[in-house]
Amino acid sequence: MDRHTHNRHPHAWFESVVSPLVVTAGLAAMILDTAVEPESALDRPLEIVVIAAAVVLTMEFIIRFWTVPASWLREYHGPWQARVHYLLSPRGAIDAAGALAFPLGLVIAPDHQDAQLFVIVWVLKYLLHSTGLTLLMRVALRARAALFSVMTLFFVVFVGAATLAYVFERNAQPAVFGSVPRAMWWAIVTLTTTGYGDMVPATIWGRLLAGWVMVGGIAVFALWAGIIANAFSEELRRRDFLRTWDFVAHVPFFQNLGAAAIADIVKLLHTRDASKGTVLFRQGQPGDSMYFIVSGEVSVNIATGSTTLGPGEFFGEMALLFGVPRSATVVVSRSSLLLVLDIANFRELAGQRPQLITTIETEAKRRRDANLAI
Repeated sequence: MDRHTHNRHPHAWFESVVSPLVVTAGLAAMILDTAVEPESALDRPLEIVVIAAAVVLTMEFIIRFWTVPASWLREYHGPWQARVHYLLSPRGAIDAAGALAFPLGLVIAPDHQDAQLFVIVWVLKYLLHSTGLTLLMRVALRARAALFSVMTLFFVVFVGAATLAYVFERNAQPAVFGSVPRAMWWAIVTLTTTGYGDMVPATIWGRLLAGWVMVGGIAVFALWAGIIANAFSEELRRRDFLRTWDFVAHVPFFQNLGAAAIADIVKLLHTRDASKGTVLFRQGQPGDSMYFIVSGEVSVNIATGSTTLGPGEFFGEMALLFGVPRSATVVVSRSSLLLVLDIANFRELAGQRPQLITTIETEAKRRRDANLAI
């Protein structure tokens, strides 16, 4: 999706709520209309729903086309330049296709049910609201070289299998293996291990070939799955790293550190969202982690009173430093975003950044002395 249109559109509520509902209603009516008899009691109402959805989506496109320059005037020399840029963007192309689909269907197809089938292009609207598909695009681009290599291997095996099947089976089954193009259907079905059974080798060499092709198909698809899974894992780690980096950089305790130190810390921390009323830990429990507050507030309750901690502060460090049970009960008093450092990563950080641990230890001793003095 184009980076400008989603964030700057003046009617974001319509785009995020109403438009998906209209698309869903229109597609559902089109699909259901193919299951009813023409001129039946349901045919007309379903057709009206499709027409109404087409009208709404067309109006949406016209309004967006006409108003989009208002948010882009800083970047383009004139309104028509901005409109052209919108039409050439993925957002604009999908909106235009959605608006033209039903009218184009009425022109091309004489039957109204056939004309309605053109609105299938409305499913592209869902792409505009899916962050998962954006992630998938990045994964595909990241792993494109490896994926293309495996695709090349698949093509080689596919063409080779079809050719050998033709050689082995053409005399035994000329009707189904009488040419390489005919044998290609058997090759693709066997490579994908679908096995429809409509084309089965009859000769011993053909059956041996089929066995090797099935094994080869499993290996090829296993390679594809492994490459995609690894690329997804790398992309998710990268996204989490950048997200955590942003959080760490906003915590005052870490702001004076250099980029190298922050990079070391980001690898060890993980984020946690905590809603109001969540008990993070109770007094007397063994401690296995400490927390840094990015946003929100927590209440630290001890026998003699309570203290409120806010953004930039940390807690839970005493149990890690001194090996003692939790000295307080901590409750989230306002929905918070926390950075969590567990005991294993705390010890790793102590080896990498001893000066940071020294600062934490100094604050922990101050808090302990203050608690004892009460």
